[in-house]
Amino acid sequence: MITDDTLREGLQTPGMSFTISEKIQLARLLSDAGIKRALVSYPSAHKSEVEVTREIVSKGFFKETYGLGRTVKSDIDIINGTGANISLHLPFEIDSFGDIVEAVKYAAKTDKIIEVGIVDIAKINIDRLMDMARKLEDAGADVIQLPDTTGSASPKLMQKVITRARETLKCKIEVHCHNDSGGAVANALTGVNAGTDYVDTCIYGLGERNGITDTASVARLLEIDGVSTGIDHEKLSKVYARAMDLIMDKIGNSLFSDNFPCVGRNTNVHTAGTHAAFSGIFKGESFSVNVYTGRTMIKKILELSNINLEKEQLIILTEQVKDIAVSTGKTVTTSEIVKLARERL
Repeated sequence: MITDDTLREGLQTPGMSFTISEKIQLARLLSDAGIKRALVSYPSAHKSEVEVTREIVSKGFFKETYGLGRTVKSDIDIINGTGANISLHLPFEIDSFGDIVEAVKYAAKTDKIIEVGIVDIAKINIDRLMDMARKLEDAGADVIQLPDTTGSASPKLMQKVITRARETLKCKIEVHCHNDSGGAVANALTGVNAGTDYVDTCIYGLGERNGITDTASVARLLEIDGVSTGIDHEKLSKVYARAMDLIMDKIGNSLFSDNFPCVGRNTNVHTAGTHAAFSGIFKGESFSVNVYTGRTMIKKILELSNINLEKEQLIILTEQVKDIAVSTGKTVTTSEIVKLARERL
């Protein structure tokens, strides 16, 4: 039932960056703790994400390993090439749903499990949401993910959405709950009670902005209700210990106050390039830069220093920034990005 997302969503934590070896080590520890299903990467973001996914798949750490990407053929091909199952997310603004359906049909021609996330369930009319979900299921999706992407759903809404989805769909259903309003664990468990099959979680509830549902908390509460998770909590504590070492090294203990729902500063800090590109949906102009950054984010950072690069130079700089983040295991600061840009002027 638990899908651990620490290696992908956790990497979107403000201030966080992983080296390849750190991701592999965490994958091994998560596997030892009994995690059977994991979303480990965003392969189209960088060559290192392809490399780490292939290694995790080859080592057989998880029964089901997933890579995430956009509902476009290029991302599907890259994920499929890693050997991972294919998890796709819809864009925040849909120009042509027909193109999305065709992309899912294309993915379904592979021998992989196909999961498709519809963002953001709190912002979509429920009839429209179910219509989209049915069409994606008909196109070949094995799992429909219903994420509270902006962390603005309540348990009441989650109950309504998942109950309706369970009545509407034959495929598996997954919830992915952000914690901006402090409801991630409550929303996830509400989803379980309403009939969802999978719950996305992260160690320490890490993730974009204020993070998502915490792995240990959900596992413990499910077990209290008599649900077998297969988690070895003693071994899971070793994952938390290693994650704490990484947090202290890369961010410091300020993470836990910064990550506090509603009032923590991370509510307005973005890591994912897709989030930075949709400022009308995700408020705030603070960025944490690592391998998941995009050209839009780098461009916005440079504009604050009155720097404008030609498109080709911006592409090269963005790739350089990603290389640095992966090789050092540290986020890249604004001043470093500005310095690198000025060297190109």
